Amino acid sequence: MLEILSSAVLGLLLSLGVMPSTPPKRVEALAVTTTTIATHNTLHGSANLKPLADVIGWQEVDTDEGHSKLGALEYYDHYRPGANRLDARNSIAISWRKNKYEKTGDGSRLTHGGDEGVTPARFVNWVVLKNKDTGAKLAFINTHYISGAWNGEHPERQERWRTHNAVVREVVAELLSRGLPVVLVGDFNRQLSQDIPGMNHLRTAGVDGVPIDQIYVRQGIGTGPAERLEKYGSDHFAYTTTVQY
Repeated sequence: MLEILSSAVLGLLLSLGVMPSTPPKRVEALAVTTTTIATHNTLHGSANLKPLADVIGWQEVDTDEGHSKLGALEYYDHYRPGANRLDARNSIAISWRKNKYEKTGDGSRLTHGGDEGVTPARFVNWVVLKNKDTGAKLAFINTHYISGAWNGEHPERQERWRTHNAVVREVVAELLSRGLPVVLVGDFNRQLSQDIPGMNHLRTAGVDGVPIDQIYVRQGIGTGPAERLEKYGSDHFAYTTTVQY
């Protein structure tokens, strides 16, 4: 009898608007953070660096011109972990809208050393960004693999490419183990999507096959597909998508 009375009283309170129809914990569970992301190879900084998304992974920012353009990009903060402007680590810079996100973590790992006339040293860079409105965190990874390994011209470079890929998988696994939503972007220099545990490769709308510039998202957070934008003065198209977490 008491349970029936309690249910009746609760129903009356709800109808009068005294109590919310959705408990506070349920409202919190429904909160979603939406983030736009992008990737662009800048052709050694000669491209026009555009405010493509909330979070952007750049490749080939390896000139003074490129870093000057990056510094002139309004309303963004950047992750460039190298001590000197032209350190190879800084060529895969990451940018984010500073009014929306604050960086709470970062990291950079060498994948393999450089070889004059063949390749610079290659790295994987990542940041953990906290949305200032929702408090939700996102791990964003950017990288750039060695070129020419899979075009039939330099098969001797494939070992370096595979070593790089193994490091990428390790970084992804470590960030996933923290329970973070993870995004991976970069110039993979291979027209083949990779099997990365816990991640989905996003196909590009209107594009047949897999471009070398790719986007991967943790399973369950990508709204996909990716969208191909313009080249903006580069020899690569820029790509973007939206994630929700």
